[in-house]
Order: sequence, then C-alpha cells, then structure tokens
Amino acid sequence: MLAVVMALTPADFYKSMTTYSDHTVWQDVYRPSIQVGDVYLKLTVIDDVLIVSFKEL
Repeated sequence: MLAVVMALTPADFYKSMTTYSDHTVWQDVYRPSIQVGDVYLKLTVIDDVLIVSFKEL
C-alpha cells in the first residue's frame, strides 16, 4: 500500500471532495493503475492522521 501511495502522480488525480458525514473534511481521490488493475484511492487527513482507503474498480 505504501508503494502505491508513494508512486502517485498528478496524472492519477481524479477529484477532491468532502466526506459524506462532515462537509468540512476534504478527501483527495486518485485512480492509479497498479499490478492488480485500476483502484479508487482516497486520502483523508483527520487530526493529523492520514487515512488511506482503497477500492478496486
């Protein structure tokens, strides 16, 4: 997972959006292609903690 996050490029960027539960918390969404296929990756920072979410497309 760390290697995928570290390899993200501006071309992988998809959009920024707020969380469903709190419109003041922003998430950056990326759609990189990795060895197993394309993934939907969300990066969120809450209280100085980076939260990474992966979902296969």
